[in-house]
Parts: sequence; C-alpha cells; structure tokens
Amino acid sequence: MPQIVNIAIDRLFPHADNPRKDLGDLSELAASIKASGILQNLTVVPDEPDKPDTPESPDFTIIIGHRRYAAAKIAGLTELPCVVVEMSEREQLQTMLVENMQRSDLTVYEQAQGFQMMLNMGDSVAEIAEKSGFS
Repeated sequence: MPQIVNIAIDRLFPHADNPRKDLGDLSELAASIKASGILQNLTVVPDEPDKPDTPESPDFTIIIGHRRYAAAKIAGLTELPCVVVEMSEREQLQTMLVENMQRSDLTVYEQAQGFQMMLNMGDSVAEIAEKSGFS
C-alpha cells in the first residue's frame, strides 16, 4: 500500500488535462486548511523523466487534489501530504475524470471534454460508461 509523504508545495504542479477547469471559490477551503491543515492527501505522479529536476527533489503532477492544492497555496502551506503513484497517461486521465464526475459540480462541457479525452486515448464508449458510471 502506498505511503503518505510530505512534498514541498513548489514541487507540485496541476495536471494540464484536469477536466475541472474552474476550481471555484477557494476561500472557505483555504480558511479550513489554514485552521486544520490538509485532512485528505493528494495523489500525485512523478513528472516525466525528460523534465529537468534534481534527483533528490523531483517534481510531481497532481492527479487528485487540485482544489486542495490551490487552497493550500492561498493558506500559505509549504508542503502537502501526498501519495505517489505510477500511472500511465491514460490512467491519469481516467482517474481525474472519474474522481471529478463523482461530484455533481462538473459542467456538462467539462464532462464532454473528459469523455472525449478518454475516447482519444482509445477507450470505447462501453468502457467509459463502465468506468464513469454514466450510460
């Protein structure tokens, strides 16, 4: 089972293809994080090997936890609890899409973009329906 590690916030970067484009109002979440800290870890993947970084301090891309990350920056945190996982690009997109679709505040357009990304990655409509819970 993966372990939770604290990673410097300046080594964490939002995923460029996160289906949630609008993070919404983060003021309440930032206030909560400032008062209580991060109560649920982020899920991250190590950045691509061709990106320059130092071996002792690699950069990471956020898969789950974009809102917590943004609110933690506002709250002034310097490191965040993360689980580091290995995922293919396809698995990353699927995970972000399913994670966000389980909440009801993704717009129809954001859902459609996410489904299109999954189709572009080779998933069938049936596979997308099974993974997302949408018919």
